[in-house]
Amino acid sequence: MRQGKQRRHKILAASVAWLVTALTVTLVAAGCGTGSSIEVNGVTIPSSVVNLEISRRLEVARRKNPSELKGSRGARLEAETRKQVATDFIKAELTRQQAKKLGVELASDEVNRRIEEEGKTLGSVQFDKNLASQGLTLDQYKTQVENQALVEALGNKVSESVTVTMDQAESFYLTHKNLFSQALMVHAAHVLVDTQGLADIVATEAKGGADFGMLAKTFSTDAATRPNGGDLGWIEQGTGEPTLDQVIFTMQPGQVSGVVQASDGFHIVKVLERREASTPPFSEVAGKAVTMLTNRKKEAAFSDWLRTVYANAVVNAGSEGKWDPRLGAIVSP
Repeated sequence: MRQGKQRRHKILAASVAWLVTALTVTLVAAGCGTGSSIEVNGVTIPSSVVNLEISRRLEVARRKNPSELKGSRGARLEAETRKQVATDFIKAELTRQQAKKLGVELASDEVNRRIEEEGKTLGSVQFDKNLASQGLTLDQYKTQVENQALVEALGNKVSESVTVTMDQAESFYLTHKNLFSQALMVHAAHVLVDTQGLADIVATEAKGGADFGMLAKTFSTDAATRPNGGDLGWIEQGTGEPTLDQVIFTMQPGQVSGVVQASDGFHIVKVLERREASTPPFSEVAGKAVTMLTNRKKEAAFSDWLRTVYANAVVNAGSEGKWDPRLGAIVSP
């Protein structure tokens, strides 16, 4: 455990050192020290803060592909990066201002909770590696997470009055039936082997009535399905390897295929169950329809609200460009 903590500290220290180096090198090389401050409804975002983020993003691009910052391509990338960074800072500031105006606050532990969950999912070492690869300190990443959480909270606040009636949900279902359709699916098992000769023997045994599950446990090289008698679970048409799909979805329950050669070896497949493609009646998917339509209406309400916020914002982006409220972005002057 102690070694793991030491390793994390080394990774974060390297991230900070890298960021400082990147700022020094990139600002000089890319000429990022000439930007002006940004003002959003009277609140100033210092040029030093903006330039730091521009530097970080350009350095990430350079690390991935050094040629990205060279010549005319590099000049275009720098220009687009400057506009995108300015846009992101403006939106973040507007988010903070509107959250304060509407009384939207995050729980005191919300940011840490999200980061801890991500750390558990990725593992602490991989989490820190991800930060280092992006040139982010933990505090900088916390700011990103806080901004995203505030946007979500604002979206919920602005759209909290959105409701959907059952009639509206049914109309949505009737005009978007493709969203509720169920594709053809089969529940199948297989035996996977490495050679044509062994595959022929297994196929003959299976077609002759031998216990398919025992054949899979005895001969299959698929370690994931072998203990379960080769059970692949339910497979949706069009999601597997085409060579196998062409065979599996023409079969009926109880049928065993011949030998099917695929990219990973030779398969013998048995179809256990089959569900034909269908569209369930509204009564069976009413809840799903209500949820889908509610989410769409909430997104639309939030988008309309954002357009109003953008239109009413007083933004001076200085040399970074011009604020376009229709796009909610900085564009060239």
